Amino acid sequence: MKDKILVFVAHSDDETIGMGGTIIKFARENINVTTVLVSNGEGSSPWLNKEIVINERLKEAKEIGKFLGTEETIFLGLKDGKLSEELDTPEIEKKIKEIIIEFKPTKIFTHSSFDAHTDHRAVNKAITKILVSLDPQKKISFYAFEVWNVIEESHPRIYIDISTTFKKKIQALKKFKSQKVFTYTLLVPIVYKAIIAGIMNKCKYAERFYKLR
Repeated sequence: MKDKILVFVAHSDDETIGMGGTIIKFARENINVTTVLVSNGEGSSPWLNKEIVINERLKEAKEIGKFLGTEETIFLGLKDGKLSEELDTPEIEKKIKEIIIEFKPTKIFTHSSFDAHTDHRAVNKAITKILVSLDPQKKISFYAFEVWNVIEESHPRIYIDISTTFKKKIQALKKFKSQKVFTYTLLVPIVYKAIIAGIMNKCKYAERFYKLR
């Protein structure tokens, strides 16, 4: 049986930054990848009308999800910058559990608990808590990726070769027009991390993950 992958992210560019090359690789291997976008991203451009920002980011997320090869992008629509509070409610926990039960993933990927962004850590905390109650036998493998990490995790590290998909990952990042200030700033660190991870994996480019369980 092939893997089925669920990716939980706080914002619409996080999956591309953290594991875009791996998502493309999975898609090419006909592995079903579904992304769950937790926030609506309205806080990314506070000088613009919130509805305009939300609509633009959701539109981008759908288009770039297709470009990466994901089967579906699910939107939870929670408030950007408020995920610690928004995720810690019975209603949202129930909704996330329903997604996991319906999708039946073999693997779940999300943010690292050591990420510098509070929204990212909130998503990690919420998914970890839900998996403990929903899957106590640990049948679902659970992994973390890095976006704004400064400190590395102590969990076992896994490297995935993205040498053949790295170029398309960069192309996907450049498609986030609404986030170009942030994504273009991250391009150099992303390339650097991919090269270092590639050295560790004895390939040209790689993405690093932490196996949480």
